[in-house]
Amino acid sequence: MAFDPREALREAGILGGPVAEELQGAFATLSEEETNLLIALKNRIPAMLPEVLAHSAGVQWSRPEAAQHGFEPAMLCACGLWSGAGQN
Repeated sequence: MAFDPREALREAGILGGPVAEELQGAFATLSEEETNLLIALKNRIPAMLPEVLAHSAGVQWSRPEAAQHGFEPAMLCACGLWSGAGQN
């Protein structure tokens, strides 16, 4: 019997309900090792999350740091400035 990553992810509780066609295709290409890694992370991330949150107690997540310093939201992405794409 061939390994089916989608079925393994469903059994592990990672996939449930309908999944978009694009995701179905992406999950079908996972190797057994990649699938096992996702399953292991599913169990480890919630256990590590309290520690991560404890280290970020003073961080304000509601607004980007640049907005807190008075920059307009439209100016937060300066991709064109750095790449020169904004020059004609």
